[in-house]
Amino acid sequence: MLALGVVFAVLLPIFLIAVNVVYITDSDWLYTYNWWRNGVSERIGLPVSELDSAADQIKEYFANDAERLDVRVNTSRGIVSLFDERETLHMIDVKDLMRYVAAVSVWSGVGLVLCTALGLAIRRREFFASMSRWLRWCALVWGLIIAAVVVIAIIDFTWIFTQFHLLSFANDLWQLDPFRHYLLLLFPERFFLEATLFIALLTVIEFAGLYVGARLVEIRFSRDQS
Repeated sequence: MLALGVVFAVLLPIFLIAVNVVYITDSDWLYTYNWWRNGVSERIGLPVSELDSAADQIKEYFANDAERLDVRVNTSRGIVSLFDERETLHMIDVKDLMRYVAAVSVWSGVGLVLCTALGLAIRRREFFASMSRWLRWCALVWGLIIAAVVVIAIIDFTWIFTQFHLLSFANDLWQLDPFRHYLLLLFPERFFLEATLFIALLTVIEFAGLYVGARLVEIRFSRDQS
């Protein structure tokens, strides 16, 4: 059961973080919040409706099989493509990364289901006592890790942002001009900081909910046996 607990403790945070990244990336409210929080409409001279259209095109691009992204918006000069060649090539890399994250969420979820099924087959109702212990230690360790990341992000998010891109991409296409490239005008660094904080908050809440749920099931089964 120890080996099963280790596998469970490794897969659970991977699953939660990957699912939360996918959820946040596809959330309309996050983009709406970004337009308001960072004054995007005023800074680049596009109405919110066109910003929403751009966000929808990006989300659709992540979900479809198109290789290249061509975000078109309606401006005073007519309908124009928003991103240049460098931004378009970078978005190909971003799409590959998002597909990888989505695959990780699926396969880690499958692994968790298999761990749970195996644990129930071996320990039956006693498995929930083991699960609550795993969740407690997993939540403690990963809570400290997430807290450390949040503190570092608040102190120097630029460093984390840079390290993430260096680890995630094999080229320098992500090095864009925040005063010229629309990808960064639409999504400034503060957008990514706050998205990271939202992901961290969701992960902590989910850990807490899972632990409380497992603990309640354990208590109920203990009462039934007595």
